[in-house]
Parts: sequence; C-alpha cells; structure tokens
Amino acid sequence: MSDYQALLAKVVEDPASDAARLACAEALQATEPARAELIRVQLALRGRMDPARRLALQRRERALMDAHGRGWFKPLLAANVREPSFHRGFIEELTLPEDRLASHGAALFEREPISRLTVGTRDGTGLALALEQPWFSQVRWLRLRGPGGDAATRVLASSTRAGRLESLVLTGAGDAAVRELVSSQTLTRLRSVSLSSCQLTDASAEMLAKAVLPWERLYLSGSGLTDEGVVVLAGAKGLGSLQWLTLNRNEIGDEAAEALAKSKGFANLERLELSRTEVSEEGALAFRSAKALPKLRRLELLDIGFDRDALGPLNKRLGAGLRY
Repeated sequence: MSDYQALLAKVVEDPASDAARLACAEALQATEPARAELIRVQLALRGRMDPARRLALQRRERALMDAHGRGWFKPLLAANVREPSFHRGFIEELTLPEDRLASHGAALFEREPISRLTVGTRDGTGLALALEQPWFSQVRWLRLRGPGGDAATRVLASSTRAGRLESLVLTGAGDAAVRELVSSQTLTRLRSVSLSSCQLTDASAEMLAKAVLPWERLYLSGSGLTDEGVVVLAGAKGLGSLQWLTLNRNEIGDEAAEALAKSKGFANLERLELSRTEVSEEGALAFRSAKALPKLRRLELLDIGFDRDALGPLNKRLGAGLRY
C-alpha cells in the first residue's frame, strides 16, 4: 500500500474528518496541484463565509472542473460508472455493472476513497471476481440490483472481503438471498439490511425469526409478507438490536399489528412503518399503550385513511411521532 492509499484508507475509516482529506490534498500538491486545490475548495465551501467569498470559491470550483474534470472522470467513464461526482474533494460512491467492477475496480479504488457501491448484477460472476480482490474490503455500503440478486448474495455472504460491510440493499432477490444472509459467518458488521421490493415469502420471515442478528434497521416494504409471516417475525428472539422496521406496502392487517405491539423481541424498536397496508383503526390502537413496543417513538400509518379522532390515544402517546 502506498502512502497515498494509506491516507485514502483514513478517509474511508473516518469519512466525516476533514483532516484526512486535507492530508490527501497535501500529498497530491506536488504532482497534481489542481486536484489538491479541488479538495481544499470543496471542503471550504462546506463552512460559513460571506457571500462574496462563497461565490469566488464556487467559480473556482467550476473552473477546476472545466479544465480538469474530463481527465479526472476518464477512468470512471471507461468503467461505465453512471454520473460520477466529487463530494468534499473525492468520489466516494460508484454505480456500475458487476463485470466492470471486476475489471476496473483496482484502478478506481486505488485513486478514490470509494466506500459505497451500487452494482448491477446478472449472475454474480463479476461480483465474485471483485470479491477476490483486496480493495473490496473498503466497501461499507452496497446495493445489489438486477436479476442476479440471489446468486450475488450467495457469493457476498461467503466472502471475507465483505466483512466490513455495514449496510446492504438488495433488489431482485428472494428467499434464497435471505437464507444466505442469516447463515453468513462473514457479514458480522451488517447493521442495516433492505429487502424492500424483493420477492419474498413468509419463509423469509421464519428464517429471520430464527436467526440471531445484530441488525439495527430492517426494511421489508413491498416484499410480499403476509399477516402470518409478520406474526412469526414478531416472535423473533434474536433481533433485539432492531431499532427500525419498515413493512409498508405489504398485504398485512390487524393480526400483524397486534402481534408487533405484543412483541417482546422488538423491545428496542424505535420506528415502525405500516403505511399503505390493511391495518384498521383497531389494529393501530394496539400501539396506544406505553407497554406496546416501549421505546417506540415514530409510527407511520400513511395512505390508509384514518380518522384523526379515532387515533386520539395514539396521538396522546406519540405526538408528532405519529404520521397518518
């Protein structure tokens, strides 16, 4: 690892730090002064300043991009990266097909502190090749979309290179993907998982309910779950870290709502979303007691058509935290 790559690694580890970014600018000053200046300018623009100073910095930013942007973006466009952009001096997020990730990833990650990826999958082959390369361990947030969701999740769940992944978004996946996730021995740092709009059955709810997972956010909106599946999920004992659960756009009703309200395993749940479901006012009122999900602070019941007066007890408990 070069000195510059070591500095990039510090940006990945502490993305909020300006110090790590300025250290990169210092390292680039002798060889790429324009890029070093872009880093400093974009960082400066985040601070408070008088309008004239801000306007001057914005003009300088545009001038740097006009003069050098084509060269900076050339390797990204060659990799078929969609709409790359600089944020606080760097490119930190990429959207590209899995085959291009495998063939161009080394060059891209060597240059930028990339930590967020959206990967178009076909059969998982390209992702498997990318996961064999050390630079993939830099990724913290990953979205897999496309018809190869199950296959891609299988290779991801068994890769040690994905061990630092914190957030995962799956689309086009099914029960097989859930099976891989809950049994993975390597994805131990995952805290946020989205399975929204996936094609799941209640078998996925059963697998989740039986697993012990440190996840803090679980998105299951529009995933095909039924009352039966949510009742099973509400009985989970290994999802005690969960703070945020979304079940919007599923064909679930009062049975699911009442099971969630009685859940002991979701004692730390702070936010629950049940918008565009078949929950009635009676089902919604299952959450009126402070004993029902005791840490609940936000409950979303949008696009259902509730009468305001009927939800009076819920308003009393949650106040502005109730959305309907």
